Formats: sequence, C-alpha cells, structure tokens
Amino acid sequence: MDETLKKSSDRERSHHRLQALQIRTYPAGKEIVSEGDEPLCFFVVLNGQVRLSTKGKAILNLADQDIFGLENIVLKHSCFYTATALSESRIAAYGPEALDHFIRRNPRMTRNILASILRQLARVTRDSVWSSDSFSIEEVDVRFFQDGEVIIEEGTRSREFYRLVSTQGGLRVSIRNEELPPIVTPGEFFGEIAGLLHLPRQATVTSMGESVVERYDLESVESIIRDYPEIAVQMMRTLISRLIEMNVRLTEKDI
Repeated sequence: MDETLKKSSDRERSHHRLQALQIRTYPAGKEIVSEGDEPLCFFVVLNGQVRLSTKGKAILNLADQDIFGLENIVLKHSCFYTATALSESRIAAYGPEALDHFIRRNPRMTRNILASILRQLARVTRDSVWSSDSFSIEEVDVRFFQDGEVIIEEGTRSREFYRLVSTQGGLRVSIRNEELPPIVTPGEFFGEIAGLLHLPRQATVTSMGESVVERYDLESVESIIRDYPEIAVQMMRTLISRLIEMNVRLTEKDI
C-alpha cells in the first residue's frame, strides 16, 4: 500500500474510534440504561442531568462531562444502577475502542474519565458517611510502614496518592472512626480522591503489620498515564470496584 494512503487510512481508523457511536437527546424521566444491563459502550453527559439509582434508591446525580457505564467494559460487570434523565439531556455513547484509544493516546481525556469516577466516588463516600515533569518507574518513592503507623490521616491535605506493594495484615481504612473494608490487594491504589479533587483526606489509612507502599505525585498523573497506560487501566478498575462497593454499602444500610 502506498505510504500516503496507509497514513490516511490509519488516520481514518483513529478518527472512527474517537467518534461517538450515538448522540441522543433523552427527555426528562427517560431511562438511559437499566440496572442489570450489560451495555457494550460507555456514556458521557454532554449537557443535562442524569440520576443513578439502585433498587429504586437515588444514589448520585450526574452533570455535564460526567461519565457512566464503564462497569461492563472495564470489569465485565453488569450495571449496578439505573440511569435516568432528570432533565432533557444530550448523551454520547462511545465503544470500548474509544476508551482504549483515550488511555493510550490522550492522557488529558483519560484524566477527565478518572476525575469523573473520582467525583462520583467522593459523593458516594460522603453520603455513606453522613447516613451512618516526566515519570519513570525507577523514580517511584517507596515507603515502609510499621504496625499501627498512619499512612494517610483524615482531614489533612496532600497532592499525593499511593499504591500498595505488600502488607502483612492489610491497611485499615476508617472514616470518623467507622471501619471500612481494608485495603489488602497488592497493586491497589488509594488516596487519589482527595489529591485529584483538591479535597481534605476523607479517611485515615493505617498499616496493620509491616506494609510497603509506593508514593506518587499527582502533579505527574498525566505523564504517568501517557507513559504507563496499564496504570490508568488499573486505577480505573480500582475506582470502579470501590464505587460499586460503596453503592452496595449505602443501599444495604436502608434494608
């Protein structure tokens, strides 16, 4: 194939991957996706408001540039909510190829996706509590913590986030003295919500036994995503899993 034609064809395929599969306007009260569905796309709110509800209970209200429907694409998990337009809303649907392209070629868009997931997780965490320059892997700062040593303290501010390397007994997580599920899986990220959203730390994280963690600077997050797209995928998996878990906990409190 002629080199010019090949480059043109590559550009066309790249452009096609970035195009929305569908842009649709939903009237107020119209369901966009139902609990239990397994959509082969994810959704971006272009304008309007969307409510997420689980078993009839309202969980979150989404607004412009918020993203939903990543569960099936990233985790092969059916939707744990129903998404309904609260007002007339324009919604774009993107296929999994677009997500892969964003992760590997567009760090800024990937950051926007992560930020949307983080905003949702921050809201769910808050509601749950009130209702009861270049980056290379060799430069990662590795920290060692002894039993009972605090890694993150609730209420403090920092532009850092962490990833668990190893631990004897896990990392205890508590919010206002209420115990949450511990962090036990090596590779799991934590502390990213407050850093990326410029919020005070929402939880205290304490080492149970000896633990080793990696410390990352959130100022370098776009470089991290650009140079190590697998880290972006891992962060998405962690955040979406945590969002599902917090929604389930919030729902169970009313049972």
